[in-house]
Amino acid sequence: MKHPSPRLFRSGVLALTLAFGLGDAPAQELAPPPSRQRGAFLVPMLTVSETFDDNLLFTQFPEGDFVTRATASVEMGYRSTAFTFYTAASRAGDTFSLHPEFNTTDARTFGHVALAYMPSRSLTLATTAIYLKTLTPSELNTLTGLSVGRSLAERAAVIPTMEMRLGQFSTAIGFFTLSDDTLDGRFAGTRTGGLAIDRRLSGRHTVSVRYERRWFSFSRKDSFRDREKSTADVLTVGWMTDLDAHTVLSLRAGPRSAKGRVNPEVLASVKRRLKHGRVSLTYTRNQATTLGKVGALDTQALVALYTVRVARELEISSGPGVYRNALRGFSLSACRLNVEALWHFSHFFYLGAGYALDMQQPDFGADGLIRRGALGARLIVSPPQRRLESPTDVVPDGTDSQESH
Repeated sequence: MKHPSPRLFRSGVLALTLAFGLGDAPAQELAPPPSRQRGAFLVPMLTVSETFDDNLLFTQFPEGDFVTRATASVEMGYRSTAFTFYTAASRAGDTFSLHPEFNTTDARTFGHVALAYMPSRSLTLATTAIYLKTLTPSELNTLTGLSVGRSLAERAAVIPTMEMRLGQFSTAIGFFTLSDDTLDGRFAGTRTGGLAIDRRLSGRHTVSVRYERRWFSFSRKDSFRDREKSTADVLTVGWMTDLDAHTVLSLRAGPRSAKGRVNPEVLASVKRRLKHGRVSLTYTRNQATTLGKVGALDTQALVALYTVRVARELEISSGPGVYRNALRGFSLSACRLNVEALWHFSHFFYLGAGYALDMQQPDFGADGLIRRGALGARLIVSPPQRRLESPTDVVPDGTDSQESH
């Protein structure tokens, strides 16, 4: 039996990286394995969680509370060798013990639609659309690592991509992203168009050249002063190599021209598969927008990820990250630490637990420190899914991408 092409999976991974910056983010929540079977599929899921957040509004004057969240979600679609259709949706509601005025049935709404079509062995066309509305906007700041107090934020993104094989050893990838963020009337829009050419030199070495043009726009509702537009041109050269059978090294660097100045853009990543898990370390120097700020940030981040399966049905993960962001000559540093576990204790049931710690300056150039800790547990109900075993499960193609948003 033929499995769906890894190139279709790669197109989806690249689109998510472009839209959310997931490739360089700290560890995401552990979750049941996604559906990977051929043909039509339908996967419902129900999650109930209880979290104690000791700084609910993320201020220098912390207020803690217990938050109960119920999330209903579903994945459905169709997969074949040449065509993939995927859609996912979820809705979450929150209940607060000490702040009942925050109770809501619309704490988080997420939608994701993806299409990928391979009309020939040399061409793959893909499009992904993503929408997220949330009252915990920190989850959108994956590249900057910055935390934001409880407020309404939205992101809408559309990412068409095209991948073409140029012979046996070369591939060209074209992409364009449209991403809009809003936070309490403040708007940030990003447009990124790019072309990348990869050349496989041998079974272990691949080189690439990538050019990107970025457009940023910022505005504030009912204000003509807080408006800004800017562009950036980025040319990078990359190299990926297998250091051994279990370790992959990725390097990408080049100049970025923006606002009359030239700065380096860098991605350095090493990923290693362990006997019962995986470990990675990633350094990035990039551009990003962050919710509530006017202007494109210069960001630096060092992020680690360690995941281990300590028993057949028990997985533990940790993903610390250190971030430094600069805007108009002022800097804002942040640190994220987390550890979590997921136990598949029954055929349909998973039990998760975790602790996350965020620390950062109050604002750009400001003194002081804001700290928040969150301790939580969750119960997940989901039918078991069959997974495809593939080399791309360990280090998926496209996850070395260095994107601006």
